Amino acid sequence: MGNFMTIKRKHIFMGVFILIATYIAIESYPSGFQRKIAEGPSFLQEQLSSYTEDDTVNSDPYAASRYRPEDSLYAPLLAIQYGDKEKAETLLAPLVEKGDSEAMFWLAEITYGQSIYSGGTAGELFTKSAKLGNPYAAIRLDSRDIECTQYIGYHCSEEWGEKGRVILKKLAETGDARAGYALFHHDVMLKGGNRTAVSEESFNVLAKAAVDGVKDHYYYPLMELASLYRQSYSYPIWVSSSDTDDNTQVLSEKNRKILKNLYKLAAKNNDAYAINLNLYFASNGENAVIDEDYTDGQILRTLTLFSKVYKYGPAFARKAELNRSALVQGAAWAMVDDFNRSDSSFDYGRQFQRYEYVITNEFNLKFLDDSELEKAREVSKELQKTLTPVIYLDENQTDIL
Repeated sequence: MGNFMTIKRKHIFMGVFILIATYIAIESYPSGFQRKIAEGPSFLQEQLSSYTEDDTVNSDPYAASRYRPEDSLYAPLLAIQYGDKEKAETLLAPLVEKGDSEAMFWLAEITYGQSIYSGGTAGELFTKSAKLGNPYAAIRLDSRDIECTQYIGYHCSEEWGEKGRVILKKLAETGDARAGYALFHHDVMLKGGNRTAVSEESFNVLAKAAVDGVKDHYYYPLMELASLYRQSYSYPIWVSSSDTDDNTQVLSEKNRKILKNLYKLAAKNNDAYAINLNLYFASNGENAVIDEDYTDGQILRTLTLFSKVYKYGPAFARKAELNRSALVQGAAWAMVDDFNRSDSSFDYGRQFQRYEYVITNEFNLKFLDDSELEKAREVSKELQKTLTPVIYLDENQTDIL
């Protein structure tokens, strides 16, 4: 009897071991997405060569802007970007009353999460927008998305998610990069947020959106794809031993050059989001593909389009090591930022204080004296007249930088 029990336990242990080993093997086997990424970005270079070979900077400041000044949603979205939700609500309300489904989407976006009672109002707005055929509102109501069930509750259903997908697929097939990118992110959500766990079909959706987007100056999918290549999220577990301190594979010189051209493609077409976020990350770490000087130059070149202290502050500080007048220019931009975010005066507000912190604490430089501060104040009034702010927010990027 004892031998029988011993043999039985051994069989049980062996069975459990086999199940665990099988699970690990299945989980570690690269997804279709990973296998496609592992092939490298060469196909992007081939399909986009006519765009990457031209180094001309786009003269249109609004080339990559979601909306232009003449569009009805430009002003309310700019207010959202500046953090003025009250102004945005005032501007969106009449558009919502007229039945504008995009305005409903954005009013819902800035409504939910404001309090424990705002989810219902936001859910109603998303639902109205979805009923008018807005696929982005529909997928926000997908009950498989924990964010919906947590904040919007009974308005959520899987049916809305599927309805949104149907519309997005049709739009993506016709070359709508925004729709394709939304579809890819919906696939990622269905996979629990794991980008590299999605299928080869999802990769193809993202790749098509990346190429289609370049034609319309919509660079979010291209930057997503470039980021995945740069961070080497493609490799299966059996060849994933780290070659760098940040646990990624070292890029080949060929792929590094391709990715550099892709990042520059977004930059020269005035994609403010890519310049201030994607270029910043692409110029750091052992797999950096962009020089810090290039990123600084692009951030400073596009200050009239978009400005954020923690981006341009370091750039001005590095310039000030050779020419102190750069600190005056940076302070002037900080004053402009405060003016835009408060509609008050060119005073030493929150953005200015952040700028001072960057200069004095992060770079240990002496801050401006009274005469330099007065000069910065005068410069800021002139800078205000040069602004052509772009809209980087869209249905796929709703977080404020």
